[in-house]
Amino acid sequence: MNTIRQFRQISLLCIAFAFVLPVSGATPDDRDRQVLETLLLHLLTDSKFDMTRVSTNGATIALHTRTPEKTGFLMSHQIRSEIDHRTLPSDAESDLRRRNTPADAKPDTYDSVAVFYTNLTFAAGIVVTNLTEIGKGRRSFTSFEDAHPKARGWLEAYLPGYSKDGARAVVRAGVGPWAHAAMLTAVLEKQGNKWVVSWYHVARFA
Repeated sequence: MNTIRQFRQISLLCIAFAFVLPVSGATPDDRDRQVLETLLLHLLTDSKFDMTRVSTNGATIALHTRTPEKTGFLMSHQIRSEIDHRTLPSDAESDLRRRNTPADAKPDTYDSVAVFYTNLTFAAGIVVTNLTEIGKGRRSFTSFEDAHPKARGWLEAYLPGYSKDGARAVVRAGVGPWAHAAMLTAVLEKQGNKWVVSWYHVARFA
């Protein structure tokens, strides 16, 4: 009887911990896939998105397997300093920070939720790959081009943020290869069953 009682106590403790312990990661859903896929395909065919000088014919674009590890680039003042006169839907911007910040995040740590895109299936031309080792953090031109000679660039994207009515989305992502940091901001709108890129802007830091 003592063994049974101990087993029950351990089982109850395990259940309690399952509710108490924070979730270390999150899973992107199909709406995230649609938004990111729309943006990536738009960049793939846009001659203005010229990170590697690769022709758009038969080209690919790379998406890093996981979201950025810090949320500093999601701060409102940081975004405002990059997008000039453009504006973001405030509810989608707030949702962007909410979705990428752990519920138990400590103040001033800027830790991000760990989200992986490896469970999503994207359209042809979009390559989900681990870019961690390329350039040893700087993702240099030569190392990236050697590994992905047909790629027009790479994105390291946060989970998108959505407006309350679900009609608009905001995407923030690191982009490259670039000698220094570069950040992309994009706003997409839902038109019927499809997402459309309203605008995007790449801020390249010296």
